[in-house]
Amino acid sequence: MKPKSKLKVFLNKFFKIFIIFMLATAAINIVLFLVIYGNHQSKLKKEVVYLNAPGEFVEVNGHKMHIMKEGNEESDTTLLFLHSADVADDAIALEPLFKELKDDYRIVFVERSGVGFSENSGSDRTIDIILEETRTALSKSGINGPFVVVPIGTAGLEVTYWANKYPEEIQSVIGINITYPEQYADITTEEYCGFFDYLLVPFYKLGAHRFVTSIYPDNSYGVYTETQMLTRKALISKGGFTEDMYCENLAMVDNANKVAQEGWPENTKMYLIYANPLMEPYRSSSENVNSSYQSALEDNPDVDYVVAYNESIRDYFSAKENVTVEEMAGPARLYTYDPKGLGNKIKSYIEGQMLQ
Repeated sequence: MKPKSKLKVFLNKFFKIFIIFMLATAAINIVLFLVIYGNHQSKLKKEVVYLNAPGEFVEVNGHKMHIMKEGNEESDTTLLFLHSADVADDAIALEPLFKELKDDYRIVFVERSGVGFSENSGSDRTIDIILEETRTALSKSGINGPFVVVPIGTAGLEVTYWANKYPEEIQSVIGINITYPEQYADITTEEYCGFFDYLLVPFYKLGAHRFVTSIYPDNSYGVYTETQMLTRKALISKGGFTEDMYCENLAMVDNANKVAQEGWPENTKMYLIYANPLMEPYRSSSENVNSSYQSALEDNPDVDYVVAYNESIRDYFSAKENVTVEEMAGPARLYTYDPKGLGNKIKSYIEGQMLQ
């Protein structure tokens, strides 16, 4: 029998080692995934004690949506809060702001499908579907307009569309850091919501996000109770990024384009509050912000970064007579930093400009 060549012997050993290595790697990964998933499921069972929905549930198109009602039932003003995309904990994060407002106004909060306590819908997240789900949830809860709608972040698109389609239902708009259609004009769907976003859904289902501590909020400003913080973190652990959140991001650019085609609702009075983290006293309270600000000043001492921060937003709305823009010191989620100050601005607008 002819002996095997040295090359064949080497390749034979190499492929055996390679196969063993690949099988070992696969086994380790499977074990690792099982450990991460088991840890996630174990913690979910413990965290369920914090996940008692503060509102009620209504069935909309075969799934349950969470809606909250509180405040002064005798008030002529109903403040309807709508959260931004990708934010799982606003049902609790907004509570300090609600506390500042509920003695004077009726407060309503609707959680969109797949967010917070609301169930996933399994349907497309077009602007028409999102809006009609909101209106149906309100109707089934016996809540009638007109509303002073308080959209946060990307909910600005929904409310702009709403004001165009059903203007009689919108008394006024008080926006908090809202986005507007033109901000998406030069962005493609692939740029806004790519493959990484798609992977986030199984990443959260597996429970791997629990090791990314930066996704969880802190209580740096002493706004929340310990129970509120535990509930916020439990909501993020359970549904920090869901199928509906992904689908809404996937539809965001198309939704913005459709809202843009409808035009700006010029007959709806709007008061828009935008966060400016470079303003005092917030800038000095954040080491990271202040450090970045000082570094920028060293490079360009002649630039007024405080004024420049929201300059494009002010320029965009300056031509719209029905819009008033005001800035407030703080992070993007202003209500997690200064709910009292934000509440006072909302009250001043309602009792002043809105009633003029």
